[in-house]
Amino acid sequence: MDYPYNIIFAGVGGQGNVIAGRVLAKAVQLEELRPVVGETFGASRRGGSVFTHIRVWDKDASPLVPKGTLNLLIGLEPIESLRASVKFAGSDTIAILSKTPIYSSNVHRGTEHYPDVERIVAIHQKICMKVIAIDTDKILRSIDAFRSLNVLLIGVMAGMRISPLSIDSIRAALINVLGSSEKNLEAFDIGVSQTTQ
Repeated sequence: MDYPYNIIFAGVGGQGNVIAGRVLAKAVQLEELRPVVGETFGASRRGGSVFTHIRVWDKDASPLVPKGTLNLLIGLEPIESLRASVKFAGSDTIAILSKTPIYSSNVHRGTEHYPDVERIVAIHQKICMKVIAIDTDKILRSIDAFRSLNVLLIGVMAGMRISPLSIDSIRAALINVLGSSEKNLEAFDIGVSQTTQ
């Protein structure tokens, strides 16, 4: 695997991007590699755009993923995922996307329109090498774990075995950072079982 291996979580404030970055950084350390984490925030921390960059290497690297070098996009929100894809994706980017939108106050008021989610997925498919789009709301509703979206998508990533991080390291890091919450571990395990490669 080539290094650095570049990952971005894309979502909005309050979805757990920063926590997800901490989990993966810990998993990187457990693999005896060096994590470099950076965040960029939009105008508002809660509800505003948040990108968490995780760069996996055996030496120091700059904290933000350079344009065109993204290996893995984990999209917690469709529009924010598309923004990250347009800015950072390259010809070998794999995207794992939640199909559940977070509507802005302008969309709720009817002054803006949220694009069709399937159209957003289709645009991702033109930009990225591979796209896995998941109805996360349905899965999380089935286990009553709405706050575990980030953990569910980390589980999907782990199950695909596409990063330098093993399932065991990610699970151990999850417990280290978030504790042994049954809901989080259930969401992680369901994510792992969603797809394998």
